[in-house]
Amino acid sequence: MNMTIPGARVIDVRASLPRHKTLRYGLRKLTDIRSAAMHHSATKSGSPEAFARYHVNTNGWPGIAYHFVIQKDGVIYWCNDPEAISYHVGNSNRHALGICLVGDFRTQKPTPEQLDAANRLIQHLQVQIPTMKQVLGHQEYPGYAWKNCPAFPMGTFRTNYSQFLQKAVGKVDKPKQIPVAINLNGTLLAATGFLQEGVSMLPVRAVANAAGGKVEWIEQTKDVRVNGMDLNERVIDGSAYAPARELAAAFCLQVEWDGSNNTVGLRGGV
Repeated sequence: MNMTIPGARVIDVRASLPRHKTLRYGLRKLTDIRSAAMHHSATKSGSPEAFARYHVNTNGWPGIAYHFVIQKDGVIYWCNDPEAISYHVGNSNRHALGICLVGDFRTQKPTPEQLDAANRLIQHLQVQIPTMKQVLGHQEYPGYAWKNCPAFPMGTFRTNYSQFLQKAVGKVDKPKQIPVAINLNGTLLAATGFLQEGVSMLPVRAVANAAGGKVEWIEQTKDVRVNGMDLNERVIDGSAYAPARELAAAFCLQVEWDGSNNTVGLRGGV
C-alpha cells in the first residue's frame, strides 16, 4: 500500500515493534474493511513501542492493537498492515482499522497537528480502501457504549473531516454518474441507479421495496443491511446505493446488464 501522504509525515515501524513470540494476528482482505475506528491512548504521552510492549507483554496479544498511531506533533506511525485483524474493537475487529491519537482526552484535547494528520490519513486510506466509508469512535461500536474512547466528540470530528475533504477535493461523495435504469422481472422501476467505474450502483430502498426485501439501518456502525446481508453501500444525499450484484444476491435474483440502453435487469424472486 502506498503511504505517501501529502502534508503528512509517515514513519513505518511495522518491522521494528515488539511482537509476540508465537502468536500472529489473523488476516483479511482490504475489501473487508468498512470503518476507521478512532481511539485515544488514555495516556498523557506514549509511543508505538510502549503501546506494543504493553499489548504483547501484559495483554498477551500478537502485537500492537492499532494500525496507526498519531503523535501530538502530527507524525503518523504505521504499526500494522491494514490486512491485520488486530485487537481494538472486539467483535468488530474484522471490519475496522484502528487509529490511535496519543493523549488522554478526558483531561486533554487533541492537538491541531494530530487532527490535521488524522484527517489526511483517513482521506488517503479511503482512496486506498474504498470500502472504508465510515469513521467511528471506539465507543460507537457494538458493546462499547460504556467506554469513554476516544473521549472527543466524534460528531464534531466527522463534520470537520467533511469540511477538510471538501477543501481537499472540492466535493464529498459525488462520483461521476451515468444514469442506469432498473428492470425488475419485466417492470421498469421509477427509481434509477448509476454506473461508476464499470460498477452499477442501485438504490437500496427502492429495489428492496419492489423486491419485497428487508432493509435495516445499523445505527452503531452507520451501516445498511438487506435481508441480513452487509453491503458495500455508499450513502449519497441521504440515500444508500449498493452494487447491483450484491443486491441481487441479497434478494436471490439474477442480474443482467444491457449496455444498449444502460439497464440493469433483475430476474427471479426471493
